[in-house]
Amino acid sequence: MLPLCRDVARESEAAGVRADVLVILDGGDSAAEAALTAEAVPFLVKAPAGPSKGKALAFATERLLRTQPELLTAAEYVMVFDADMRLEEGFFSKLAVPEGADAFQLPVRPSGVPLGGPARVEALSLAVATRVEDRARDAEALPVRLRGKAMGFTPRAWMEGPAAAHRTTAEDSEATLRLLSRGFRIRALPEPFAFDEESGGAEAMARPRARWFAGHLKLLFTALPDLVRLALGSPREAFVLAADLWLRPRALVLCFLLLVALAADATLLVLTLRRDVGALFAPFLASVLSKAGLVSEVLAIGAARDALGSPPELPPVSARDLLAYLAVWLAALGRAILSPGAWHRARPAA
Repeated sequence: MLPLCRDVARESEAAGVRADVLVILDGGDSAAEAALTAEAVPFLVKAPAGPSKGKALAFATERLLRTQPELLTAAEYVMVFDADMRLEEGFFSKLAVPEGADAFQLPVRPSGVPLGGPARVEALSLAVATRVEDRARDAEALPVRLRGKAMGFTPRAWMEGPAAAHRTTAEDSEATLRLLSRGFRIRALPEPFAFDEESGGAEAMARPRARWFAGHLKLLFTALPDLVRLALGSPREAFVLAADLWLRPRALVLCFLLLVALAADATLLVLTLRRDVGALFAPFLASVLSKAGLVSEVLAIGAARDALGSPPELPPVSARDLLAYLAVWLAALGRAILSPGAWHRARPAA
């Protein structure tokens, strides 16, 4: 987290802007506290840790409103980064928030060239989401989803969004629904970049994704009023957002569509051999729809890849990489089923 703090200090000084840093430690960490104290970086400790990032943000907001309310009320924007992120050179000089934007999501990319396996697929997935799909939705004035890191808010949007989105472990999606259903606009910015790199292997990648599954399942019920409110104002926006929130992850959706297509074709073959014409319609429809979904997803990924090009941080993805990435999501699904209410930490507590 100290490299990120130093980046903020360096870039804010270079751009001539004021940036107040506050580190939120989710649970006690003596080593981190000592390091932050040594460099005079303000921090808050939430104890006990968990059960979600949303709770940590709500805790910090409540503490600031009691002790230093001006840090929130007088700020132009409140920005959120994960502890191991870095900022590109010229970050604040390149940050140009459109007029009228209540919140914004910045593009995120790996700090280097990702190794093979799930990290390589995740880099491509994140690039497609934040640099292609979000930008396309923004251009069409369709809902842009918050990604949980490298995002910013006006003080009012902060209070209505992240500071209040702590009922689930999918706090970024919960905040997105809260803001959009209340008339706030979230914009997808083309720059500046924030650098991130997941580390620790497949098991470490599975932990936050287990939170994702459990959180989005709970979100179906807790955020239903927000989704209905959004649908009453714009059914198209509600449909696009719901698809982006719940028809994910793309790896499992593609796997599901492939299994449906294979099962439907096998059923069609059996029914044809039995000459059971009356029962052909349902499997035929399933076969057509699943294959149409597969083709649509593959074409969308291909178009996004063409738009992104082949920069060094997005090397080619192999079939082995895809299978390893799918295994991460399946492991996450297993964790979520076995312990849906657990606090699956992305990083070790110490």
